Amino acid sequence: MRRLVKESDIRKALYKIIKEDDSMSSAEKKKVKPRCIPENIIQLDEIVGDSEEFAKYSPGVTKRNRGVNGFVDTLGILNNIRLFKDIKDGGEHLAYEMMNNLNRFRNKNYYDETSGDCHKAMDKVIELYKENEHGTELVKDIEKILNLQVKEDEYTPSPRTKEYLKQCVNLVKGQ
Repeated sequence: MRRLVKESDIRKALYKIIKEDDSMSSAEKKKVKPRCIPENIIQLDEIVGDSEEFAKYSPGVTKRNRGVNGFVDTLGILNNIRLFKDIKDGGEHLAYEMMNNLNRFRNKNYYDETSGDCHKAMDKVIELYKENEHGTELVKDIEKILNLQVKEDEYTPSPRTKEYLKQCVNLVKGQ
């Protein structure tokens, strides 16, 4: 025996399906999970950076390179630049280096082995910076240096340094 499906039954079924799709929250629809593909993944070791290896930046100044540990050292030097008379450029090179290192994490993801999920690398950078004993919040520490007043008789961050640091804030905020 053949059973014919009425057009009105088809319309009712389609209406229910469409209504269920609309009832999903817009946050669920718009939330796009980061994809972990080999081309866009950064390893945790790269995000953390050098732990114990200090490189000589200038006479009397050593710092760790790359990663969160490098950011901590760089911001510490820039915040106390008046103490480092060997840095003659007002911290321009340090800020430029930091901006380029932060740019490496933009549009990259980090694979969290414990949860099996993919997360934005910049979020992990911010989290690790906050957990560091010398860092509070990455954006606040950068803004603290931006608020340092320029004085003629002291070594202070140069205007170009501040421009690089503004770009660092934009990179961290994802703008």
